[in-house]
Amino acid sequence: MSDFKQVKPGVAAPLTTLNIVVAGTGKVGAEFLRLLASQQQRFAGQIRLNLCAILNSRQALLSDTIESQAWSSAFSDAKPYQQASLVAYLAALPSPKVLIDITPSQDFARLYPAFIAAGCHLISANKQGVTLPGSEYQQILQALQLSSLRWLSNTTVGAGIPVQRVMQELLQSGDQIREVSGVFSGTLSWLLCQYDGTTAFSELVLQAQQLGYTEPDPRDDLSGKDVQRKLLVLARELGAELELADIELEPLLPAGLADGDLAGFWRQRQQLDLMLAEAYAKATAENKVLRYAASLRLADGQVQASVRLVAVDNKAPLAALAPCDNIFVITSDWYQQNPLVLKGPGAGLLVTAGGLHADLAELVKSVR
Repeated sequence: MSDFKQVKPGVAAPLTTLNIVVAGTGKVGAEFLRLLASQQQRFAGQIRLNLCAILNSRQALLSDTIESQAWSSAFSDAKPYQQASLVAYLAALPSPKVLIDITPSQDFARLYPAFIAAGCHLISANKQGVTLPGSEYQQILQALQLSSLRWLSNTTVGAGIPVQRVMQELLQSGDQIREVSGVFSGTLSWLLCQYDGTTAFSELVLQAQQLGYTEPDPRDDLSGKDVQRKLLVLARELGAELELADIELEPLLPAGLADGDLAGFWRQRQQLDLMLAEAYAKATAENKVLRYAASLRLADGQVQASVRLVAVDNKAPLAALAPCDNIFVITSDWYQQNPLVLKGPGAGLLVTAGGLHADLAELVKSVR
């Protein structure tokens, strides 16, 4: 006798419900939730996208169904919560279910094994999970495999640019990726595209800060650590067993300016101006432009990874960059002489929230 359920003619099969838990109510989280209502309508008739929890680091709204269009007012009823109660709530939710992590928290990312044990797929904009120490990262991957669950993290690098998805498709189709390089910071992209030697570099940093492009302390951007973390994400996507410390990092800061308080940095900013002026003059003399670039090379079982300020030829792919854009240059067996180039906005509420919805749409294909 067939194991397939018999559906009477004219009777529609019941829709699958995907229960959605959103962690993070900041700007990107709010934009994701704003877009969710239209996605629920878009998938109507295929799958029911049910919002059943919203939380941040302080409080949580746990409810059978939350109207996405009115989530903000509903969240006024959120209550403080304990990790154990959150995990218990997730475990009780019917499958399939997905936790969407839009927090910046490493502590929250370290709860992924508990979320997986509760039966949740994961979608991450949070880079902390994919850049945990290798032993913890492997533990998450093994738990996912044993539970037949998925972890989509395409917005951890490049916001809405589908660089990880493209890399996955190349690998799945038999190609071998040999090198990935590019500009992974919209802030540093803006700064170096704007810099022409006529205005002190630190003045541009101030402008970027006023425009909201930098972190509250711009040294967090100039340190290059965020770019280093993104490169680690891509390296692990390619199966390289790297740790963050294995990626050579040269900050866009003179030695010593990373230390001390922010006021002290601004008092010594002439050191930064001098460093960039000298680099710019040298690059211009060689008909090159400055870019803060990441590079990952894989050859003969060896991995070389670095993040640094470089001078690139005016005709190189990294030179053709608009302010704030990210660019990814992929060299593979199939794309040797003419590398595959992806570029576009590397940050922004709409593109990041849109990238999360692209991951959600990908998950829907496998659960409906």
